[in-house]
Amino acid sequence: MDIQRGACRLRIRNLVKTRGDKIRRIRVEIPHLEVAKASFVAIVGRNGSGKSTLLDMLGLILTPDQVDEFSLIRGRPLRLDRLSLEARTRIRREHLAYILQTGGLLEFLTLRENIRFAARLAARPFDRIEALAEDLGIGDVLDKRPGRVSGGQRQKAAIARALIREPDIILADEPTSALDSGSAERLMETFGRMTREIGCSLVMVTHDRALVTEHADRVYGFQLYEASGSHSHSLLEVLCPEGMQKTEPVALPKVLAVQ
Repeated sequence: MDIQRGACRLRIRNLVKTRGDKIRRIRVEIPHLEVAKASFVAIVGRNGSGKSTLLDMLGLILTPDQVDEFSLIRGRPLRLDRLSLEARTRIRREHLAYILQTGGLLEFLTLRENIRFAARLAARPFDRIEALAEDLGIGDVLDKRPGRVSGGQRQKAAIARALIREPDIILADEPTSALDSGSAERLMETFGRMTREIGCSLVMVTHDRALVTEHADRVYGFQLYEASGSHSHSLLEVLCPEGMQKTEPVALPKVLAVQ
């Protein structure tokens, strides 16, 4: 498993994942998803449409039920769906960073110590911590524990913790959910700039399409369909591809049958 740093792309073709039980089941279908190096890809959809399921698969926490291709491409494709548990753990540690909606900070450490801990695990230097914190607007609370700061400050610390690792891909689950609209807009500008500076790709899920449309290179959206009383089907489609005016409508695909 020889993977060189610096030219990462992620590609998915015809991925299917079904979740739930006999009472309520949802079939999540991804016909095509591609993440280029240093790009910002946004995935939008309402609650329960499959956004977190997709993010967990990209983070190698869940495995697909079926897929034609699920590859990390660095010169040659590496089939992520065929890796052992040990290999998936290594890929997560060395190439991915996951920002949870709740922040996921260690409560017994200060914000600074949380960021330092992430840097240490990734063998990264500590000298960028203050600059990252200042850019994100949390320089004055670095030495406070998560329980002593606001929800927005916790999320910004989680973003700094991901950025300090300089991963190939950052996966972010609703990172602006604890912020007002003005703060969310400013964070999107800062977050996008900082990921581009380190050559990192960003995949972000959100329910707020208006927020990401002006910042993302490509916007995908989940369309949720009722297939029967207890079964739903969620299909991912491109809403705003590169080179397209983001105000143009996109035709919806035909709904595929739920199996």
